[in-house]
Amino acid sequence: VTSAHIPRHTVELAGFQIGQHPVTNAEWACFMAAGGYEDERWWDTVDGRRWQRRELANEGAKANSRVWRKRFLADPALFEQVANEGRFQSKEAEERWQGWLQLDDAGFEAAIEGHWQATRETEPRFWGDARYNHPTQPVMGVCWYEARAYCGWLSAQTGLPVRLPTEAEWEATARGAEGRRYAYSDAFDRLKCNTAETHLRRSAPVGVLPGGDTREGVCDMTGNVFERTTSAFGRSDDDPEYGYPYRAGDGREVADISNAVRRVVRGGGWSEDQSNARAAYRDDNRPGRRDYDFGFRVVVAAASPIP
Repeated sequence: VTSAHIPRHTVELAGFQIGQHPVTNAEWACFMAAGGYEDERWWDTVDGRRWQRRELANEGAKANSRVWRKRFLADPALFEQVANEGRFQSKEAEERWQGWLQLDDAGFEAAIEGHWQATRETEPRFWGDARYNHPTQPVMGVCWYEARAYCGWLSAQTGLPVRLPTEAEWEATARGAEGRRYAYSDAFDRLKCNTAETHLRRSAPVGVLPGGDTREGVCDMTGNVFERTTSAFGRSDDDPEYGYPYRAGDGREVADISNAVRRVVRGGGWSEDQSNARAAYRDDNRPGRRDYDFGFRVVVAAASPIP
């Protein structure tokens, strides 16, 4: 996706307020305690309700497995690198991948079909994992539908119009008026953010790297977790349907579109290197994926992202 974030251009935005930090496990626990997974009011799209009722197949997870198989087969050294960096979710996952890489195409498809079964979820994917579940760590392992449900629930509790940020709002916050390369400055500093170069090998509690805050005081916009946005990317991560220049009215900000359309994520994560943590970098993810370095923050804005 090396060209998906260009050409450089100006986008006019209405005023908005953005969360100082990503949503934490402690905050997500309030959503769970309030019955958020069971209350259909917060699942406000057709596919969101299908996901909540376990009717939506786990196509995102299977697609991600296909991508990584392609990468591992193309570069045999990559598997060892990922293992050495602790990027497999568990020893079991590493061993499972060792077996999958011995299979032919048909065998691999059968294996991921059996492994990635759609289930009724009642908590984030890594809620029970001690590496990721401290109350002050950002909540991870929640998909786009879960993040939207949380925003709907929080809106009802606060009386405020809470939603995910558009990618333009996210980038405006991270880059500031001066157009910074990283949220804190133009020069990368592994001690001011949590990326693969920092070697924490897990998410950090929010706000513990204050040198990495934006000049306006927003934390963790470089690394730690990729952050979900409202904006659509396209059906393929190689050829975005919704490229640049950014135009909010071209359909990319419509919530109720096919679950095959990938959504933009920003900021990089703890398991990725500095290139993915640039403030202008666009990555993408299927809306149903629940990755171990994906989280989100919220926006309060009077206007809907759809013009």
